[in-house]
Amino acid sequence: MINQTRRHFLKTSAFLGASASVGFSLTGCNGNSETESPGLRFAVLSDLHVYDTSLGKDGSAFESYVASDRKMLEQSAEILSAMVEKLLAVDGLQAVIIPGDLTKDGELVCHQKVTSLLQPLRDAGVAVFVVPGNHDINNPDAVSFSGETTTQVESVTASKFAEIYQDFGYDAAIARHDNSLSYVAEPVEGIWLLGLDSCKYSDEDNAESPETSGQLTSDLLNWISDQLSSAQAQNKTVFGMLHHGIVPHFGSQPDFFSEYLVDDYENVGKQLATSGLNLVFTGHFHAQDIVSADYNEDGSLMMYDVETGSVVTSPCPFRLIDLDTASGTMSITSTDIDSIDSMEDFATYKESFIYTGMMNLYKVMLPETLEKMGVTLGEEELATLETLAAALHVAHYKGDEAADQTTLAALTQMINSGDATTAYMGSKLYQLAVDDGLADNSVSLSPWSENTAMIHNLLHRIQQTA
Repeated sequence: MINQTRRHFLKTSAFLGASASVGFSLTGCNGNSETESPGLRFAVLSDLHVYDTSLGKDGSAFESYVASDRKMLEQSAEILSAMVEKLLAVDGLQAVIIPGDLTKDGELVCHQKVTSLLQPLRDAGVAVFVVPGNHDINNPDAVSFSGETTTQVESVTASKFAEIYQDFGYDAAIARHDNSLSYVAEPVEGIWLLGLDSCKYSDEDNAESPETSGQLTSDLLNWISDQLSSAQAQNKTVFGMLHHGIVPHFGSQPDFFSEYLVDDYENVGKQLATSGLNLVFTGHFHAQDIVSADYNEDGSLMMYDVETGSVVTSPCPFRLIDLDTASGTMSITSTDIDSIDSMEDFATYKESFIYTGMMNLYKVMLPETLEKMGVTLGEEELATLETLAAALHVAHYKGDEAADQTTLAALTQMINSGDATTAYMGSKLYQLAVDDGLADNSVSLSPWSENTAMIHNLLHRIQQTA
């Protein structure tokens, strides 16, 4: 069983005399005090979903696609450009990492657009590292739009992906996995980035539609273990990035959104942590959320999963990370894009867009879920449930969600209704509504504290007696 210790720790940290921080260990943390310890200032962007509007933006086919989604595709390039501009103003920025879904649906022209939009970072001396997402390779949904019709356009293979992004991680790799697009890079001396390819994009997987779920194969896990052993032998600090989550970001995610986690996530996460990888940056679900898994329930074997929201989904965030191995800290701050040149009030537009998109999602998803359960609800009851679920999901996207007392009371009433279906849905929505863990947007982590295990053991005892 995983014990997820999230914002509860922050509330307890005052009792411990600590700042808003939580400890975890990383491979290679025992440095030589006589040598200078490395540091790294880097940014995290995720799920760019860049769309080149030369593929069409008018007509019912494109309008229908956008209406069924929650991504601001038409504004994607402009939002990313605004984000790059902000990053170029960050003093001392050394690297940017992007854990997948670079394009709308893997269109070659969209990949080429991505590299052109990111190039100013490289021109300024900022290293950029990418891995693929489930939309990026061998995607049958790579199409252009014209009026009522769509036309297949060229997507990319795995080898073409590595070629396109040779200047964005692959040429800088100090090790490559033979059977995936995974690699190891060293952004600064002493710190290794493990870029992991968790996607399924074989012809069989993507025969009709892109496969949403992800995996770390046994072959890849063995390769990762070898890289971590090498890192430990060389006293390197290691963190990872991949598209899919390693740790559930809310209690009902494995029930309703399991495809956003790697297959067999608990055993995979435990294996990675045992091998020495305890920190990963992920995307895919488009939410700002930080969560931990305590596999031994005593703080001795941890995994931290820092998920970053989508560039093209409100609130359009990016993270700035200051990693300092000398002091053993890593601070995380988050910034949203609230304005773009082409729109007078982008902040209001993006809020309206995400809520409308989420309502459309739940109007399809909830009836399908209930039908599988053999349950039929009246129109009014179903509409109420859809509205509540959409609002909670939007709040989760922003991070640091805190449902009001009226919402919590309504969910509690559902849980205690006496009706099995109502109670089940109430409990699952409650798990989405309540985020009792680490702060999601701005937080300071202490990766190399010698007291990590002691603190987690104390927290565990407090929780057991609470």
